[in-house]
Amino acid sequence: MVGLIDIGYSIGERTLFSGVNLNINPNDRFGLVGANGTGKTTLLRIILDETSPTKGRIEKPSGITIGYLPQEEIVLHGNTLIDEILKDYNSHLSNLSRLGELISENPHSKELMKRYETAEDDFQKIGGYSYESEAYKVIAGLGFMQDDYKKSVEEFSSGWQMRIILARLLLNNPDILMLDEPTNHLDIESIQWLENYLQNFKGSMIIVSHDRYFLDNILRDAKGTTGILELDSGTFRKYRTNFTGYLHESEMRKQRLIQLAKTQEKKINEIKEFIARNKANKARTSLVKSREKYLERLDRIEIERERKKIKVRFPVAEIHTQRLVELKDISKSYDGKMVFKDIDLSIQRGDKIALIGKNGAGKSTLCRIIAGYEKPTEGIRKVSERLRIGSFSHEILLKLNPANTILDEVTKGAKGEVSRNIRNFMGLFLFSGDDVFKKIEVLSGGEKTRLIILKAMIEPTNLLILDEPTYHLDSDSVNTIKQAIKSYNGTIILVTHNRDLIESFATKILELKDGHINAYHGDFSYYLWKKRGGDLFKTGKKKSKRKKSRTEILKDQILQKGRRRDELRNIFTRPSLANNPKKARKLFEEYQRLAEEIEKLEESLESQKS
Repeated sequence: MVGLIDIGYSIGERTLFSGVNLNINPNDRFGLVGANGTGKTTLLRIILDETSPTKGRIEKPSGITIGYLPQEEIVLHGNTLIDEILKDYNSHLSNLSRLGELISENPHSKELMKRYETAEDDFQKIGGYSYESEAYKVIAGLGFMQDDYKKSVEEFSSGWQMRIILARLLLNNPDILMLDEPTNHLDIESIQWLENYLQNFKGSMIIVSHDRYFLDNILRDAKGTTGILELDSGTFRKYRTNFTGYLHESEMRKQRLIQLAKTQEKKINEIKEFIARNKANKARTSLVKSREKYLERLDRIEIERERKKIKVRFPVAEIHTQRLVELKDISKSYDGKMVFKDIDLSIQRGDKIALIGKNGAGKSTLCRIIAGYEKPTEGIRKVSERLRIGSFSHEILLKLNPANTILDEVTKGAKGEVSRNIRNFMGLFLFSGDDVFKKIEVLSGGEKTRLIILKAMIEPTNLLILDEPTYHLDSDSVNTIKQAIKSYNGTIILVTHNRDLIESFATKILELKDGHINAYHGDFSYYLWKKRGGDLFKTGKKKSKRKKSRTEILKDQILQKGRRRDELRNIFTRPSLANNPKKARKLFEEYQRLAEEIEKLEESLESQKS
């Protein structure tokens, strides 16, 4: 379908990558990986014809459609949500209607008939008249509600606007779908929905991601060729495996390379010793010259310099009380709109908590209340007297002094053992050599993120609160953050959609959903198992045989209807629904009705307690 033949791309004298040879056939699925700056986005833009390669060529048949979700934000304007989602659908209908009118005026025109047939084929390719029912399914799966339909696209944040663009791409059924870090803008629930949807996608896919769970699930059970494409220091490699397999094979390749380099180095040293011993021996002059020429022509095996294994202990402020933070009947609302209500939560010493939930559920707000940076609308927050909090959020990035160097920022306030080993701490976070003298104003978003987390962790704390610390980081930086979190001996609350990171450290999962906390006292695998079984453990009151109050009945009804609503979200991912628009519409109407009923029940619950 598409062939990349010896593709290379250079910027001035610097070669970004070379030797890219790849065939993309129907149903093929590839994950594209590599550190930031290795050229992943550039390669996608070359396939898209937005960028020309400096070497090689692309063979691509005419009429092939390519859908592309960029990593950088796109600003939408001028439409409501539903009009933006149905923009391409309405454009096809308008084109068919216009051509139909022209044919009625010129019924014998072969050219018009051919254009109409082509337009009708294009319309059927995106789903035809089932497009609209599919649209309801997709926008529900990506987290939009009926109340959002008539909202102007300008009212949505950049993250939600990217969801709108993603929805249009999915609905247009391109021959090749290219997604550049699609999970950056999604919560765990939407990521899981997207995985299910893409597993039934009929076109080819190239996905840039460092999300192991996501890539493994997308590459599983594909009908075409699957694998990982790697861009590494200018070199292009293909691995016929999933992301987990790639990590293993890549490590094995590096180990083999190291062994070959050691063998070569040993041989070089032996030749050098021979030359040194026989340089003055005239009888062996020709042998010496032969060995010298051999060394001159020899291609040395180059290996990446292994990062020094740095071991540091992050300081933990001493605390003996078991309960660090307690929230009692906490509620929060903005401009009369309730975010969450009646939250009871106890943060214990040694807890390793992953706080998850849909975007907009209030995770960041809850973190700020736990940290004491924001006051609740109602309720009580109690903390231990010796509580010391370190935190990261993207708002903190804006408070960095652009004139300072990295070293200035890190050494400021460092004391004792931390001060004496400050360069080791910096090295652990990938700041070494002259990099430490970089000004804040020239740092990338990823570098600033690592800097803020480093600052939070080198100050003596006993509670670390990290809000989406891996957002827009490459795999090396994500691994750095993961190792730092695992080696921290204090209590941690982490907000993230990175399931691999959650799995690596969390011993308790808190899910913020529909204004309530659902607590899972186990690791991420336990959480997934309980979710599949449909059991939810509500924090707070235990079950009782007494007659339930009106408030408890309302809460139960909200929970019950919420479960059915979630069940419908999963039904929406089934491919059979695309062939049954009437059923899809009926189920979606039920979904919207449940959403409205839950909203009314929540209003009743609020009035009951006031």
